[in-house]
Amino acid sequence: MKLELEADESRELLALIIDRLLNEAGLADADRAALRRWRSESMLAGSEGMKELTAKVNADIDRALKTKEKSAVMKPDWR
Repeated sequence: MKLELEADESRELLALIIDRLLNEAGLADADRAALRRWRSESMLAGSEGMKELTAKVNADIDRALKTKEKSAVMKPDWR
């Protein structure tokens, strides 16, 4: 199986994670502002940061799928 995220999908994933951090992590106001500023200034669609994040996310997904595939092959039949 091959799964690969587009840059827009990676941006949405990042936005979801950042929003959850902002709401649930109990960060100070200054830290929340810095995180929002970083997201809006550095992680724009098409920026080098987003391209790098997308490549890393796709590499991690690929590695996880290969590990899962490998694990399924190694399981004994009697389980």
